[in-house]
Amino acid sequence: MNIKKMVALVATGALAASLALFGCSSGGGQDSGAKDDKAAGNESGYTLVNDGKLTVAASLDFPPFENLNGDTPEGFEVELMGLLAEEMGLEINYLPSTKFDTIVPLIQTGGKADVGVSGITITDERLDQVDFTDAVCDVNQSITVLKDSGVTDVAQLEGKKVGAQTGTTGYEWAAENIKDVEMVGFDEMTAVFLALQSGQIDAIAVDLPVANYYVKTAYTDCQVIKEIPTGEQYAIAVSKDSPELTKALNTALKAVRENGKYDELAAKWLQ
Repeated sequence: MNIKKMVALVATGALAASLALFGCSSGGGQDSGAKDDKAAGNESGYTLVNDGKLTVAASLDFPPFENLNGDTPEGFEVELMGLLAEEMGLEINYLPSTKFDTIVPLIQTGGKADVGVSGITITDERLDQVDFTDAVCDVNQSITVLKDSGVTDVAQLEGKKVGAQTGTTGYEWAAENIKDVEMVGFDEMTAVFLALQSGQIDAIAVDLPVANYYVKTAYTDCQVIKEIPTGEQYAIAVSKDSPELTKALNTALKAVRENGKYDELAAKWLQ
């Protein structure tokens, strides 16, 4: 999620809602008639890894967007992908949780998943590797610390250790904007928060809605001290070899926004 090199806009429509923490994009896509093409997608001009199924790669530790409830994936993007698959006449198929920084390369290589999600921000670097659908959400970054740390401003983190999930824009923002920072990367967000609690790091850089979720639900001894207006946009990563799949997903996104189901998901997960 590289802030300096971020693509300004990919979604073509207007914002559907302004939530308390951030706005969720409601830009429309192109018409493709994907809903009428059931089965494997061949009639729509795209091929799927598994016939009749939309196979998704995701890091299932990124609530409120993706998380595991027992063995069952849940969250805003999980339910959204289910709705898109339904619109396209497909079943949804989630792979086992995938390390975040391997999702885009996996989609680029092909053969294991049709799409990748997990709060993936559209950036120039990623656009060199994969295509993206219209944006599904707008978010900002944030800094989280322990409540009793005495840290109230980002400037106090100069020369300190800041943790983030490897390969994220939170990691890159902190590395580029905090003077003399020592970055510590982790594979999973839960590990980042545990490191903060145990004193291995002094702060966390992560997307604001994720920070707010963890602070409210599991790590109440932590607090968000700064929202950083980076203006990022999440979207679904698709192989450059599957432009018709991207088109079909955009059509499904448009339908879900227009029928009100997108707003229902946003109200459920993102407020």
